Parts: sequence; C-alpha cells; structure tokens
Amino acid sequence: MKGRKGMNLFAVVAAVIFLLVYTVPTLRNAAEVEACAEQGGRWMHSEGVCER
Repeated sequence: MKGRKGMNLFAVVAAVIFLLVYTVPTLRNAAEVEACAEQGGRWMHSEGVCER
C-alpha cells in the first residue's frame, strides 16, 4: 500500500508542475494581448508583438 501512496503523490506533483509550466505563460500572454488591445493595437501571434 505504501508504494501506491508514493505513486499518487508523484502523480499529483507532476500534474502541478505541468499546470505551472503550461498555464503561467498562457496567462502572461493573455495579459499582454489585453494590454495591446487597450492601447488600440493588434496582437500579432506569429511574431508575439503588438502592432499599432
């Protein structure tokens, strides 16, 4: 039974790391897009820049 608890803990830690790695940059990018739109610009996804 001890081995299963260790595996479950590993799965939870791996899931949290996965969420942090993929969610944080996405949220940061969304904030940049919103700031660009507020300034009257257009976000160019291919280059990752705000075009005015």
